Amino acid sequence: MVKVIASDMDGTFLNNEGTFDEKLFQEQLKKMAANGMHFISASGNQYQHLLALFDNVTGPVSYVCNNGALVVDENGVIISETIIDHPVLQSALDYLVKDPSFFGAKIILVGRDGTYCNLSKNNKRFKKSEHFYPDLQSISDLTMVFDPIYKIEATWEEGSPLERQTKFNHKFSRRLTAAASGNGGLDIVVSGTTKSTGVDELLQSWQLTFDDVVAFGDNNNDFELLNEAKLGYAMKNSAPDLLAKVAAVTAHDNNEQGVQKQIDQLLG
Repeated sequence: MVKVIASDMDGTFLNNEGTFDEKLFQEQLKKMAANGMHFISASGNQYQHLLALFDNVTGPVSYVCNNGALVVDENGVIISETIIDHPVLQSALDYLVKDPSFFGAKIILVGRDGTYCNLSKNNKRFKKSEHFYPDLQSISDLTMVFDPIYKIEATWEEGSPLERQTKFNHKFSRRLTAAASGNGGLDIVVSGTTKSTGVDELLQSWQLTFDDVVAFGDNNNDFELLNEAKLGYAMKNSAPDLLAKVAAVTAHDNNEQGVQKQIDQLLG
């Protein structure tokens, strides 16, 4: 029997407008609660943004944030957090700024107490990023940020994130790991930290295993979770490289409420 449903947000649970059917999901959460089930929002996004998405619903929602670097249960209790060592952070920032392959990187640091970027407040990317990071601050020198950092987000106007991912991971092997994200950039966290490890922290606290999990995702940073789950669905609209690696695919895409329709089937 399914005990846990874990879903990525952007491009998966959410439509392209960044919304979902709140009325339907409220009914689904009530059924989950009645059956002793849990719902996990597993995302590259920060905790504050994910909380806001579910403002209008009540029920058992837990959060795996920043691709697993911060895990918060349905009672708001921090289960685990994984911080980038400051010397490693400094080295990564230096590399992203100076290596020609990463020229022009727009960098965001997601911290425990705030979010910081190397963009001016007038930059279009800054304004777009505020949707995901309402506490975003413009900092001229990111090496002077001493807030504990969960994740580095780096984006570019053009170029393949997969090529940059490979190069970065070779350089920072066993220290940091970059994964291509849905916004055409890289999400960088401490090596060994994934949505899968974050979900596992919650499962252990509930005395459950991945055999109890159905998961949904649409991009590279979802692969480990889909691979570990008893049943892992790639969205119909997933990135081609994820579709090539995952057998189960939803019948409907994110704009057709693919995840919520699948949840209906799971709940009977």
